This record gives sequence, C-alpha cells and structure tokens, in this order.
Amino acid sequence: MILTIAEDLTSLVSLDTQLTAIPNSGMYLNSGVHPSITVNNLLSFLPNLDITFTAYDAGVTYGKYEDSRKVGDIVLYNSVVYQSISATNTGNTPDSSATQWLPTNIESLRIKTFAYSSEDNALKRLRLTRRLIDNQYLYNVAEPTENPISQLLPNDYAAWVFEPKGSDYVKIRLNQGALQATTATPQSLYVINQGQLVTTLTLNPNVDGRLEFEDLGYTFYGKGKWIFAIDSQVVLRNGSTIDPLKYTGFVAYTATGSGASPQAADYSFSNNGNGLSFNVSAFLDADIYKTNNLLDFGNYIQVAWELDVLNMYLHNSNNRSNLTERTQLDKQMLIAETKELEAESVLKRYKSEKKEAFKMIERTFDNFLMDDDEDFEIQISSY
Repeated sequence: MILTIAEDLTSLVSLDTQLTAIPNSGMYLNSGVHPSITVNNLLSFLPNLDITFTAYDAGVTYGKYEDSRKVGDIVLYNSVVYQSISATNTGNTPDSSATQWLPTNIESLRIKTFAYSSEDNALKRLRLTRRLIDNQYLYNVAEPTENPISQLLPNDYAAWVFEPKGSDYVKIRLNQGALQATTATPQSLYVINQGQLVTTLTLNPNVDGRLEFEDLGYTFYGKGKWIFAIDSQVVLRNGSTIDPLKYTGFVAYTATGSGASPQAADYSFSNNGNGLSFNVSAFLDADIYKTNNLLDFGNYIQVAWELDVLNMYLHNSNNRSNLTERTQLDKQMLIAETKELEAESVLKRYKSEKKEAFKMIERTFDNFLMDDDEDFEIQISSY
C-alpha cells in the first residue's frame, strides 16, 4: 500500500499486516496528519461493513483484492477471514499459502475500504490529457470506378503497425476501420502486441470494394509494437506507395508478415497499400503516468485522505450528536480545517498538493512533447 497505519499505542485493535506494514511512500494514514485521525476515531466513524463472506472454494479463481476491490476476493476459511493478494489465485488453501492469502479482519477492511476509495477519488481528480491527433485517416484509397489495382496480398498476413515513440503515456484509439476487399465475408483483424494475440476484432468489407468505415472504438497503449493484421487476400488499392507516418508520440506503417499464426509471424515494412484503413486519435493520458508513478503522488494522496476523513467526521449523521463526547472533536475546528483557505487548513494544503501533482504531470508531458530529432516531422494527414 502507498499509505499504511503507523503503530497507534492508544488503540487495542489488531489490524492486519498489510495495513500495518512499512508504506512504500514512507507516509502513513495516521501520522503526519491531523491529530484527530487515530485508529479509534476512524473506527468510531467509519460505516460498518454489512458483509457475509463466502466460504473458500478450491475451484474458484480469486483476484487480487487490492486491485479488484471485489468482496468475492475475500473468503472465510476455518472461521478466519482471508484477503486474496494474488491476481490469479486458484487451489491455494488460505491457511497454508502466505503468498496468496492474507489473514485480515473486519476492522482492517473498514479502514482499507475507505482508504482505497479516497485514493481512487484523489487520482480521478488528476484527470489530464494532451491530444496529439484527432480523427486522422490512415489509408491508401482505391476508387473502384477508376481502374484500381486488384491484388492478392503477398505472404500470410498484411498489417498496419503502430510503434509508440519512447513513452508509456501515449494512448492510441482506432475510432474506425475499413477493408477494401473483394468479399462481403467478415474478416478477422488480429491485434498483436509483443508476440501475443491480444484480441480479435472484425471488419465487414463490401463485395464491390467500396471504402466504408465502421466503428471499432479500440484503445491500446503500452510497450512494444502494436500490430493490426488481416489474412492475406485479394484487395483493392491504388498505385501509390506508403511511407511511415510520423506523429508526435508514435509512428505508423504498413507491413507484411509470414508465419504459422498472426502472432508468430515475422513482420517487415512494406510501402505498398494493403486495403486496410483506419481513423485514428491519439493522446497523452495522465492515467498511465499515475499508475506508473504512484509513489510520486504520496503527499497528495495523504492530504486527500486527511481531508476525506475530516469531512467524514463532520458529516457522519450517525455520530454527529456524539461528536464531542465520543471523540473530543470540535465541530467548528472541523469546519475550519475542511472549508476555509485563509489559515494553514487541511483544505489549503490539499489544494496546494493537488496543484503540485498537476504540475508534475504537465512537466512530464511537456518534456515528452519537446523532440530534438530534426528528421521527425508531425504530419496531420495521410495518403
């Protein structure tokens, strides 16, 4: 976890080892924050979890609860509650699989549930994108009425290859696709990344070869080349050649491949059209940056949690009447910390840390967009 619970000598509650471990960020949920955020106060205000845990089933594949946030990834075994800490957890008996299961309890889960929600909401507020291209067409159009070239594509597969240019933060979206084939039979579009078949999409060509785009809505990102391949077949194309299309963030080019399967094929650059066309958008997305650099947001996540907890204290109707009596919290103090910006309030610190988090992302995007390659040209249209 990015933030965990520091030892609290005022509480007799036993929390699980994940929640009390040394945090990756070096920061805690209850240390370096408002002094009212103690284990006892948290458990006084946090809602009770009205959950019936299912019994462990050796035939079920459980996910990692920290990622899935699904109650189904928590089980009951020999009267002990266990949390799955593995993404593909099958056939591992909870009491003898310490790397797959974590003994936990309802108190720990109440705190974790709120902490996960606070972290998720904080990161969602850092929504930031930089658009690189918007609805650009990549194609080599053959006009059926103007003597197009009808050609059997060479080798086993024909493809467009998208190669992200030095960044994990580029998301590419295939808005639409089209295939100028001489058949009306639906054709498979194989999506391949790093030698693996990721998924298979479908294109529906017109038998007369007309260029007709259909919605794909497929977004992809990540390391390595992304290959979108079809089985070699007869297609229509014109006589021009296709050079690599260089955009800020990625390069796209046509290729031909030979092999026993689309994912096992060896693809090489081809400057000929292959009847395959796309409408493409691309953008830099902060979500990927946040996922890869969570520790950089530790200060922001901590103060967001702090603000969320104080607001929970203030607005929890079940406990409002007992606010001072039960926790020695003053309502006016909570209002000052969560609503006012004049003093060094929690709200003011939150807004400051949020601003710094945005700046961090923006600096990363700015550095990425500065390209010192003189031969690299941004093209906003294609053939």
